Amino acid sequence: MVVDQKQPKLVGNFIKVRRTSLGLSQRALGLLFDPPVTTQFISNVERGVTPLPPIHVPVLTRALSISESELTVLLEQEYTAKLSGRLGHTGSGLDNGFMSPANLKIDPKDMDFMRQLYAAYQKSDPTTQHSFISLCASLLKIAPGVIQE
Repeated sequence: MVVDQKQPKLVGNFIKVRRTSLGLSQRALGLLFDPPVTTQFISNVERGVTPLPPIHVPVLTRALSISESELTVLLEQEYTAKLSGRLGHTGSGLDNGFMSPANLKIDPKDMDFMRQLYAAYQKSDPTTQHSFISLCASLLKIAPGVIQE
């Protein structure tokens, strides 16, 4: 199986399969949002062109009759796969084509820095955390909404 690690579509594929199994069209799903979203938006999310904005998670989980934690796990797996691709990791440690968080390898020389960075992030206030997430998304060229707040 060849995997495009730059653009994994784990979340989009799941949404499409679940939506179709429930007999929902893209238009019908889009109309469940307030305000409604376009068929093009649903298509873009399913194809991995547009990342799923966190604000849409509650409506989507209700519409697809799944738990938020189920969708969150998929979002984390997709984000990990994208991050792994940006860090230069390739096929080793892949599980069903996607890197699991447990298999994400960090160079030992960077581990201490990453721990300190994460500890500082956890201690910071929500405004600082949001700013940090925005900065990381910009620097790593990750589309807004891919990094979960």
